[in-house]
Amino acid sequence: MVQCPNCGVEAEENANFCSLCGEPLMDKSTENTAFIKSGRNRQNEKLLTDYQRLTSFQKRKIFWQISGLILVAGIIITLLIDFIGSRNITWSKYPATINLVLFINFTLNTFLRKKKILMVAFSFFSVTGLFILFDVYASDTGWENKLGIPLLLALYITFIVLIYIIRNAKQKGLNVIAYSMIAAGVLCICIEGMISIYFRSSVYFGWSLIVMVSVVLIAVLLLYIHYRLKKATDLKRFFHI
Repeated sequence: MVQCPNCGVEAEENANFCSLCGEPLMDKSTENTAFIKSGRNRQNEKLLTDYQRLTSFQKRKIFWQISGLILVAGIIITLLIDFIGSRNITWSKYPATINLVLFINFTLNTFLRKKKILMVAFSFFSVTGLFILFDVYASDTGWENKLGIPLLLALYITFIVLIYIIRNAKQKGLNVIAYSMIAAGVLCICIEGMISIYFRSSVYFGWSLIVMVSVVLIAVLLLYIHYRLKKATDLKRFFHI
């Protein structure tokens, strides 16, 4: 009997092709592991779609092109609808500006992914520009300098520190959740403190302290479980994904 190198089905010795999948068969009725393996590899390659064969950069570039078309189309459509309806550009400048900033960030993620610091810096400046433009649209209230940009800076710094801690952790499991919860608590304190300074001209902490204490208690419990077991709990297995 001859074994098909693709599906493993046994066929007659004088058969030239597999009756099940149509794969060409060996001339001799002898088992050839290398030949069978290579046949299965060829079949796996056939099953791969063109998209799966692309590199990660090529996939990001396709996503960038598609998202760019959608965002640019959204900008044009909203501006046209606003202009036709009111004969002026009024409300449409807000979604148009947001779409533009999103496209800038998608572009940074596509072409500057390996240059993390540069990507984050340009992303911060683009969102800062968004806040400034929103303030200009609202007749220069000055909120972006006193509230918007400080909040944005706190968000970016917290996120960068969190990513740095997670990337340098030797074991990743429940500790990732704990670090994320602590980061969220710190961010809540920053938000309430900056808002109180903006509206009250003094630092006040209320709800953010409750949030911080709650997340710290949970985070400490998670860290204890994580390091007490002396073995990282893989997140994929933990959540059964």
